[in-house]
Amino acid sequence: MGRDRYDARRVTTAHDFNALYPYLMKGRNDSVVLFSETINAEPLLEYIQEKKDGGVPVTFFQILLLALIRVLRERPELNRYIMGRRVYQRKAIDVSFVAKREMSDEGGETVVNVRVKEGEPLKDVAARITGGIRSAKGGDVKEDDKLISVFMRMPRFVLRALLKLIECYDFYIDTPKFLRGVDPLRCSAFVANLGSVGIEAPFHHLYEWGTCSLFMAVGKIKPTPYVTDDGAVAARRMVEIKLSLDERIADGFYCARSLDLFKRYLQDPSLLEL
Repeated sequence: MGRDRYDARRVTTAHDFNALYPYLMKGRNDSVVLFSETINAEPLLEYIQEKKDGGVPVTFFQILLLALIRVLRERPELNRYIMGRRVYQRKAIDVSFVAKREMSDEGGETVVNVRVKEGEPLKDVAARITGGIRSAKGGDVKEDDKLISVFMRMPRFVLRALLKLIECYDFYIDTPKFLRGVDPLRCSAFVANLGSVGIEAPFHHLYEWGTCSLFMAVGKIKPTPYVTDDGAVAARRMVEIKLSLDERIADGFYCARSLDLFKRYLQDPSLLEL
């Protein structure tokens, strides 16, 4: 029962208090830690304008995802999850995000998943992010949409029994094959760009279904009072980012250092080109 899973390797942790966390805090929302950061977006927006002027258009959301992916590469403990009271290190980086098919109350939503292989250039990842958004807005029916459609045609008692069976199999054995590469909640991080629809970022819960240990909500960019280095108060375009993290995968110090690195990439996006 101590074997690896299809998407991750089992991590043997030291026999200290942290090793008890999966038993003391059984669910992700029992162990969620919330972080809030307000980031100066001026350097980021200037970088976007420079790229646009140079004929290489890039969006705020692309840079945000690329910075997150870079951090997950450099801080691998964030790319872990708990299943069956055991800790697993993912073999790849999977980032999921919601894309609206059209900006209206009636416009449906779909989830886009981007898988990043080890050593893959970030420019290739950026192209696939753009392709995933374009496909979603084009109304393409994805595999997860088809699976949800099948589930929702089942009688309620059948669906409840099936989901319970899947959870049990997932806990003791592995992810069922028909969910592999299809379920968007089996990811390293889930990102919600709420600023794109003009609202602030909330603290979001973690999903007990799947294996996602990190949820990032991004608010709208807006002018905000800002204290400069010389003590003066000025208006700066700022963006608020809220993170929800399963603390069983990494300690607080590791998470704080990782958040500092993420902020550094957003303050100087040119670092992502290295």
